[in-house]
Amino acid sequence: MKNWLIAAGALAIVGCSNAPAQSQAPWRHAIAPTSSAGFQVMSVRGAFSYKQGVDILLPVMQNDAVMLRALLAGELESYEGEAAAAIIAGSQGADVKIVGCHWPAALHGVFARTELKSADGMKGATMATSAPGTTPDMIGKAWLTQNNIALSDVRLASVGSDAERLKALQSKAALAASISIEYQPIAEKQGIKLVMRGSDVLPNHLRLCTVSTGKALQSRREDAVRFVTAQMQGLKHALANKDEEIKITRQMMRVKADDPRPEFMFNEAKNPKTGIDPAMPIDMDKLKWLQEHLVNVGVIKQTYNLTGIVDGSVREQALGRARL
Repeated sequence: MKNWLIAAGALAIVGCSNAPAQSQAPWRHAIAPTSSAGFQVMSVRGAFSYKQGVDILLPVMQNDAVMLRALLAGELESYEGEAAAAIIAGSQGADVKIVGCHWPAALHGVFARTELKSADGMKGATMATSAPGTTPDMIGKAWLTQNNIALSDVRLASVGSDAERLKALQSKAALAASISIEYQPIAEKQGIKLVMRGSDVLPNHLRLCTVSTGKALQSRREDAVRFVTAQMQGLKHALANKDEEIKITRQMMRVKADDPRPEFMFNEAKNPKTGIDPAMPIDMDKLKWLQEHLVNVGVIKQTYNLTGIVDGSVREQALGRARL
């Protein structure tokens, strides 16, 4: 499976004699760039990967499902995605390991056209979500059920991307939709309102985690520690350097200078309650809650021991090196 790489991340540094010995094979870490892309690539753009002696390549892939398939096929060493996909894969016996989770809160929300005055107005209407078990799907359904709206009373339409779900609202194909809140400043100008944040309806949701395999972590242990260390340092640096992070995001996403999304998402990342944590903690209580939720909505059949899909040892070793 061939994918475009973040070529802009190939930062050449010559003559730094104090850098650690470089790993021979690259560590391939897939991402799906968003309006917070600067955080996603700062480990490379900030030269933290070079300082740690690991060659990080960042293949760009469309979504979690594609990245997970590539990981299990041996085409990646890790990817950045949601914990739910790893839990689902683990329930089927797949070799997946959650290494750390740097952005805990759900950053999707329920948006609606101004015609919607209350949740009751969704009866008989269409809500644009995504595939079962995905964050947009879970948030949309949670909002409906918490407002005592039977799912059978709403037409739930699986619509691909956040941008496509926004278009469904704009074209009036849907009355409400579950969309990344990065679109809030754009949607508001078009008469589309944020009804509820996903972090409010699913407070225990884990947004972004680093997922690898037991095979990769065992066979390339030192590279894994170096990689996670560079990730931690890159996240910390990005949080402390707003202009740099936003500039990189604009370059990667090819958005205009007046596009409000990169700055909006940086401010979300800085939120001390729901934003990015460079220490990449693994909250087992949240993972257990998420697993139970997936069982309740019928995505997986039953709960299982989640310790089998978690490896906190790499993170612990990386914390000592990252000096956070």
